[in-house]
Amino acid sequence: MTFPFDLTTFVIAAAVVAAAYIIFGITAFGAALFTVPVLTHFLPLDFVLPMCVLLDVSAALALGVRFSRDAVWPELKWMVPLSAAGAVAGVTLLVALPRPATMAGIGVFLVAYGIYALRRKEAVRTVNRAWAPVAGFTGGAFGTLFGIGAPPYAIYLTHRVHDKLAFRATLSNMVIFSVSIRAVVFTASGLMLADRISGFAMLVPFALAGLWIGNRIHGRISRAGLLRVVAGLLCLIGLSLLARAFATAALA
Repeated sequence: MTFPFDLTTFVIAAAVVAAAYIIFGITAFGAALFTVPVLTHFLPLDFVLPMCVLLDVSAALALGVRFSRDAVWPELKWMVPLSAAGAVAGVTLLVALPRPATMAGIGVFLVAYGIYALRRKEAVRTVNRAWAPVAGFTGGAFGTLFGIGAPPYAIYLTHRVHDKLAFRATLSNMVIFSVSIRAVVFTASGLMLADRISGFAMLVPFALAGLWIGNRIHGRISRAGLLRVVAGLLCLIGLSLLARAFATAALA
């Protein structure tokens, strides 16, 4: 096995990964929001992205397999096929859409929705299942466009699945599908090299430890508390997209 980190970088990466997957263990998404921006300060982006996808696949599988009995499978049946179509559309749109403006628009939406959800005091209104294909398609497109596909799934499922265990199990199984597509894309494009796999092998114990801690915390918080965490995470993802949009526009 090759060792892609020096000791200092490894210690920092291990701490970042453990913290990020505590969040993943609570909500079943959002680890890449922390791992990718922080680790790219120390490692090349084309190294970080494939490695983090492997970490996400492992964490999603660990949650999805363990808690699959709690997942609401009829919701997934309507979301997964459209997510695949959205992923294909996202690749096409990647070269057609004005990227900074698109990122900024999505960022504003996520921040606005997150603030709205944080301010809500009444029970979350149940929406029609007709929104499932919309959430699936949008999440698939976001995943290939921006590497962040979970927010549309999370928003939809908060309005459909009212048990917090079922919510996390359903979302984690949806994330398995989403990040697996990206893993296949990275493999097919030749980016899944030996040093990325070695980095993954060195960091996955810390991801699983964070996942275990997040799972313990998840068991102690209420559904309302979980929804506040999800809403806060959506705000952070929206802000990160806005920052990326402004940075991209400034470089153009």
